[in-house]
Amino acid sequence: MTATKNDPWLIEAIWRSADLTQAYLVQDRVQVAVCLEGMDTVRLERVLMWLVLEHDALFDELGEPSMLVRQLDAVGALAPPETELTMMAAVHRVAAGEKGLTAALEGLALPDRVHALAVCTVVMLLDALGRTKALEHLDAQAARYEQMGHPRPYTPL
Repeated sequence: MTATKNDPWLIEAIWRSADLTQAYLVQDRVQVAVCLEGMDTVRLERVLMWLVLEHDALFDELGEPSMLVRQLDAVGALAPPETELTMMAAVHRVAAGEKGLTAALEGLALPDRVHALAVCTVVMLLDALGRTKALEHLDAQAARYEQMGHPRPYTPL
């Protein structure tokens, strides 16, 4: 899906997903907590959709990085308290090979699915690239969004 200047909610979703992923990667608990603050269901669904697209593209690019439980726990611990327990149970089922990511996320509340997908994406990035290269990857992605004419529609923390 291509974002257009005519769809401000999609542009916002692109940036919210990018900012949430980066907040988890840099271990910024405050930014993780506020990144989705005040978003209604429709806007959260768009963030989830964009996270799915980014996760799938990354999965195709990197292959199938492992989901190390130690990394899952460290990254997932940054989730808001009301999300952490349920979301982490789901991602642990994925890491253990009990369920695929889609099946593990199906029964979760929308915010839990968003956070779980961001956590899994960050763990994939850490495993495949390491923290420094993962940050470079996210910075390059943000620069591409801006070059495409999609500047961030809000001021981050």
